[in-house]
Amino acid sequence: MRIRRQSAEHREFIDIAPLIDVMFILIIFFLATTTFQQEERDEKVSLPEAAQGQAISEAPKVIIVNVRQDGSYLLGTKEMDLAGLQTALVSAVKENPDHKVLVRGDRLALHGHVAAAVLAAKQAGVREANLGYQARP
Repeated sequence: MRIRRQSAEHREFIDIAPLIDVMFILIIFFLATTTFQQEERDEKVSLPEAAQGQAISEAPKVIIVNVRQDGSYLLGTKEMDLAGLQTALVSAVKENPDHKVLVRGDRLALHGHVAAAVLAAKQAGVREANLGYQARP
């Protein structure tokens, strides 16, 4: 009994014609759905104006606290001690309770200074206090 080997001419291949058909159908689908979104906005509609407006969904503001190597705290551009930082955060939370705090500690700052800033934010009523760091690529 003789076993024949397949020659290079009769190798199996993948037919990509159905794959191309599916891609064209997906492209047509996405083009059709984007045109529906454009029809929802009518340029002829004149919207009413308000004297004072506010966005419906406003992103919560982030208060950035920088902790220097020597243990001093910066809130914006103002340098302050821990008690001053806590009073400033309490007044900021009274204005907007959705404020978030980002504590950025110097890499040579003591952990206790950074932890004290996070604790001051929590005691001031801040719901979310995060630590900032630089990720290595």
